[in-house]
Amino acid sequence: MLNKKSLILLTALCSLPLGIAQAVTIDNSGFENGFAGWVEKEPAAISGVKYRGASSLKISGKPGRVHQVVDVNRNTQYTLSAYVKGKGQIGINDQNGLFINKKFNVSNWTKISRTFTTRGKNTLQVFAKHDNSSNTVYFDNFKLTATGGSDGGGTGSNIPSIITNGQLFELEGNRNPLVNSQSLVFVPLVTKHTTSNGGGWRHEYKIKPSERKRMYSTTESFSAKYKVEMSAGAKTIIAQHHGSDTSTLMKVYIADSNESNLIDSRPKNGVFDVYARLRGQNDSKETVFPLGTIRSGESFTLSMENNRGVVKIRAFNRTAELKVKDDNSAYFKFGNYLQSQDSRGNDCGTRGDSESFADCFDDLGITKSKITLTDVSYSSNH
Repeated sequence: MLNKKSLILLTALCSLPLGIAQAVTIDNSGFENGFAGWVEKEPAAISGVKYRGASSLKISGKPGRVHQVVDVNRNTQYTLSAYVKGKGQIGINDQNGLFINKKFNVSNWTKISRTFTTRGKNTLQVFAKHDNSSNTVYFDNFKLTATGGSDGGGTGSNIPSIITNGQLFELEGNRNPLVNSQSLVFVPLVTKHTTSNGGGWRHEYKIKPSERKRMYSTTESFSAKYKVEMSAGAKTIIAQHHGSDTSTLMKVYIADSNESNLIDSRPKNGVFDVYARLRGQNDSKETVFPLGTIRSGESFTLSMENNRGVVKIRAFNRTAELKVKDDNSAYFKFGNYLQSQDSRGNDCGTRGDSESFADCFDDLGITKSKITLTDVSYSSNH
């Protein structure tokens, strides 16, 4: 029976010079806290036969296995290692064609490892499993380490041309966000772009009207590393699915406000809540999913998947997932939609009136709103 344990993961990719190992912390890597952080499939169990600490993982036969999802950088070399005893295998699977494993058959505790290079995804599964023998196998002290730099230096991937070539996406805001081959910079305080019913200034890419399609017929995925540079008290939308009218099906916010039931929820203290709002298929109201917090100058990775209306947002090792309402002409947008609101969520200015927004941002002290995207990927069935 498959038991889904809590996937509370902590990923720490240290900013070290090229050539120095960078550790990715696998939560509960030695199984000292049972299966916390792992998904297990019986016959997997916690054992007192250990290499270090008080516990280890024991798998007594097939189809026993465990896995854990971790965040990684694209196009980067990593080494996965563990201490093992018995016959089995460890490995990684990015569920997009990259599958690397290391089989072993040892009678004493032995450290084994396998080096690999990630591809286009920024998450992968670390797994351990039985090797179809009749004997018990033990696992302890997993470790995942970045041992090489990104191909192409820095972010490791160019901005996909499907975003910038004008065939699928169009730009809102008269300033090209493509500052180099690997970076997009969105600055609504510079573009000051306003729509007729808008509640602030925009600088965004959105699917062109001619390419929009039914939400329940669309499959697409998007991911990017976001660097946030914002004035205290600011609030912006960085990704959304929009309906054919003024309704929205999904929104991801960054906000230093007092909206309730978030992680920080304290206004204008320099701590920005990152959260998603999803509108369920039969819901008139949105469901709020807190994801994490960030300060100006810091970065985080966000991913979005839309599988025919089932939308999944992942950031800070948390996941928001819901089947949203259908719409015959839905479309995806991302960038920086700076909201003309005070830090308590009150609207400021008149919708569609750019001059009123300018007065509001000046009064509120909002002088910085810059979102930089790297490691950007997008694919769809458009």
